[in-house]
Amino acid sequence: MHAFSPIWSGLWRGTSLRVETAAPGSDRGAILRVGPAPREETGGGAPAEWLRFDCRVDAPHWVIDPSGRSETRPLDERVDIEGQVFALLEANAATLLAEIEGAPALGDAASGDAAVLREAQRMMRHRPAILEDLDTVVLRARRSEKWHTYPPDVLPVWVAEMDFPAAAPIQDTLRRFVESSDLGYPMALRDTGLPDVFCERMEDRFGWQPDPLRVEILSEVVQGIYLAIEAYSEPGQGVVVQTPIYPPFLGSIRDTGRRLVDNPMRLSAKGIDFDLDGLEETLDPECRLLLFCNPHNPSGRVYERAELERVAELAVRHDLVVVSDEIHGDLVYEGRRHIPIASLGPEIARRTVTLTSASKAFNIPGLRTAVAHFGSPELQRRFNTVVPQHARGGIGLLGLDASIAAWRWAQPWLDEVLPYLSANRDVAEQALLERLPEIRFLRPEATFLAWLDCTALGLEDAPAAHFLRHGRVALSQGEFFGEDWKGFARLNLATSRTILLEAVERMAKAVGR
Repeated sequence: MHAFSPIWSGLWRGTSLRVETAAPGSDRGAILRVGPAPREETGGGAPAEWLRFDCRVDAPHWVIDPSGRSETRPLDERVDIEGQVFALLEANAATLLAEIEGAPALGDAASGDAAVLREAQRMMRHRPAILEDLDTVVLRARRSEKWHTYPPDVLPVWVAEMDFPAAAPIQDTLRRFVESSDLGYPMALRDTGLPDVFCERMEDRFGWQPDPLRVEILSEVVQGIYLAIEAYSEPGQGVVVQTPIYPPFLGSIRDTGRRLVDNPMRLSAKGIDFDLDGLEETLDPECRLLLFCNPHNPSGRVYERAELERVAELAVRHDLVVVSDEIHGDLVYEGRRHIPIASLGPEIARRTVTLTSASKAFNIPGLRTAVAHFGSPELQRRFNTVVPQHARGGIGLLGLDASIAAWRWAQPWLDEVLPYLSANRDVAEQALLERLPEIRFLRPEATFLAWLDCTALGLEDAPAAHFLRHGRVALSQGEFFGEDWKGFARLNLATSRTILLEAVERMAKAVGR
């Protein structure tokens, strides 16, 4: 027998839903119990239930009237078990309850009912995140860029890729595709449902209501940046960025023959800040585009509403198109809040292209799926006429459905990951203070990346190159984020605490500590 523990409860159409899961490591899945609302339960003992859905791996089934006639029916383990449960519940709950003695009629539908069912299904699909017990042998066997770029004796804490296993709903989705050999041509992109799921998530998480018809599906955010530069500017015209910045911002400007207009961030006693006064002074009549990164990579800064409003006002006044990379929007720490710039109002929205993906927050960059949202039909039309859609490359089924699984079902996993990342931020800051006090840790407000000011070490080489050569630890080089940032390096915090502390120790040994 397996002991099950309640992890979630909610009220749906006057009926109580309770989700329970088995102990970690068990081969059992979750159980959904449907019964009376709490005020209707009487006496002690186990709560009453009218329906029970047991999504165990070995023999999934559901039970009608468990405490009465206890009629058991199988669930089809060849397909999505949790999907079956909730489809059955939505379609047949009223009829089933009518057959059970003592069960009242299902209450009338209300506006929040769909959200309750989504949350119940999220919890049914969830399994605890694996964060600390990471096997370096398994990690080194990965074929992804992070662990495959350097020799085996190098500890990689550089590219923005997590070491944590993907969330259970994503793994289950990919497993179903492989086990059923569902590796054919994808359906029409709009028919996948991904634009609707993106809009659903933006409203749930950020209170923004984008239009699904204004969404295009891309292979990655970087593709969107390149296409946007081609769509909204001409060779020689200015594109504004704020360095240090994600290196493809700089590469895309160079590769398309545009002119880099740099508005550097400012170091201050408090940390690193956006220079909005400098932004206004930097703009000239030939600037057509503002490449925006919020939350900011590599600094981890999050724009506040007043800052965003200032940027929006400048964009409107100078007739700039804003291309906003918001891929780290789900990775914001407690005390801060991500605000999509397109959500500020219709004026800024109609000149904004928002780029994002589930790839960063849910660690699926290799599945190559992203979305672009356009604040006006004209922006969308211009974007789509730059390069024919087929020339942009197709999107595979696995990436499409894994992104849907991430945004719709994997939030409980992210709710476990974020506090761990926040604690890693504290651990790294303290370890660097103790072992390398010359390094200034610019505390991120978002992302799993930390921007390190290593200039006080006085190294002859770039810091990342020095740490690699003498400590066998790989960080991202500061100069890749802008020429004036050669004395900096970027550290990836999204690994186990053990690996993170070893990385700091190797950095210390690289300078003779």
